[in-house]
Amino acid sequence: MSDDTSADSPAPMDNNIAPAARPQRPATLVFTQAVLLLQAFAALFATLLISGLARAGDVDVPAGAIWGVGLGTVLLLGYASGQQKKTWGRYLGWVLQLPMIAAGFVDTAVAIIGVMFLGLWIMGLRLGGRIDRERAERLAAEGAEGAEGAEGAEGAQGAAGAEGAAGAAGAAGAAGAASESQAAARDGSEA
Repeated sequence: MSDDTSADSPAPMDNNIAPAARPQRPATLVFTQAVLLLQAFAALFATLLISGLARAGDVDVPAGAIWGVGLGTVLLLGYASGQQKKTWGRYLGWVLQLPMIAAGFVDTAVAIIGVMFLGLWIMGLRLGGRIDRERAERLAAEGAEGAEGAEGAEGAQGAAGAEGAAGAAGAAGAAGAASESQAAARDGSEA
């Protein structure tokens, strides 16, 4: 039997090391992905609505066309959500705003929802872009402060040391002068 059990036991963990922070995802990416995924669910429900209207006889569209276009739109919206890191993914997101608005020819409620998602898409792009710019500015300012802070800390320590030495010498001189004047005043009062 061997006393060496290190092969069976895991290596001890160093609890003093903090885990590396993951980089923050761009806000534009998060917003556009969220809008497209939510729009995919809305497109699925719009497909169910139009299919129900077709069964009731209120809409003259074949069921195969409804399900083909509807599920195709749902799948494309989900795919486009995953491709938002790429520039062509954004263009695909813009193009996919059209099917729900165009569905207004079949039912106006779907077009209203499509226009609402178009507004959310535009807001996601604009606000996400603004947040990303502000984050970049903040990181640049923190980077500049970090560089200045390191130089400033060294300079401040040197200046504090010089000022401290001069201040100590000045204080000692002032204290010495004060004690001399007190001694002179005592000597003058005794005489």
